[in-house]
Amino acid sequence: MGLFGNLGNMGEMIKQAKEVQGKLKKIKDELKHKTYTAESGGVTVIIDGEMVIKDVKVGPNANLQKVSGSFKDAANNALTAAKQDAAQKLQSVAGGLNLPGLT
Repeated sequence: MGLFGNLGNMGEMIKQAKEVQGKLKKIKDELKHKTYTAESGGVTVIIDGEMVIKDVKVGPNANLQKVSGSFKDAANNALTAAKQDAAQKLQSVAGGLNLPGLT
């Protein structure tokens, strides 16, 4: 093959990259509208798919001395759920590609 023999493959790779880019944008838009909720010790934390805390609720049975630790635990659990969901969705689009930051 000459110097230009692989141009067809290059065009196909560019096409696939654009498709993946479109799918990633769609997933990002979907995640933006999702919420994740976690509870610990009577504290409920709700975050969105962009990892922003949207609401914090302290239940009537929460031990006020433990609220700080419960908030931290609930927030971390909600963030973990959001990250795992995002990673799973992104891996499904990326397929076998080894893209940094997706795992």
